[in-house]
Amino acid sequence: MPDLGVMQRLLEAYPAFMASGPYVLRRSFRSLSLATCEDAVQEAFLRVGLKATDGELAPDTNVMAYLRATARNLAVDEYRKEQRGGKQLVVTDAQTLDGLADDQEVVDEGRRRQGELLRREIERMPEGRRRQVVDLQSKGLSDVEIAAALGIAASQLHKLRSKAVAYLRRKLAGHIRDGHRKKSCERKDR
Repeated sequence: MPDLGVMQRLLEAYPAFMASGPYVLRRSFRSLSLATCEDAVQEAFLRVGLKATDGELAPDTNVMAYLRATARNLAVDEYRKEQRGGKQLVVTDAQTLDGLADDQEVVDEGRRRQGELLRREIERMPEGRRRQVVDLQSKGLSDVEIAAALGIAASQLHKLRSKAVAYLRRKLAGHIRDGHRKKSCERKDR
């Protein structure tokens, strides 16, 4: 029989854990991509949630600590996979996960870095319509607004955006989950 108190605490921990967990793992395990860390955090929550549902957690369980430990173990598993694959294993401060789990600054910093990476690659794109399309899209404009601003048809907008996104995927491939990379992104942009 599941303990309702544990389940309630687990649900209350969800937003903070999901928001900060990937960035905390990324700081501790620098060779893992942010996407891999996000996957580990999601998997950790699912596993702990199943344990709670099955009544396998004691009523006095510190759910945040349990979530952090589970996420860290999953990240270690990912490191081991990388190490077997020939990648270098780099582990930083193991206490970081405990110390920063609820730190909103970590989340904000990670999002800021992602935005910087994307903006830098957009600026490095060759001058032209593709660059204009993704630049306007990154500023929050809708398709209708972008098409109007550039004076192009919606079909042309979609083609330009598809080619620009493929270009950006190639350039940012190291920051995209392995299973989410599209094979077409590996071809040269025409």
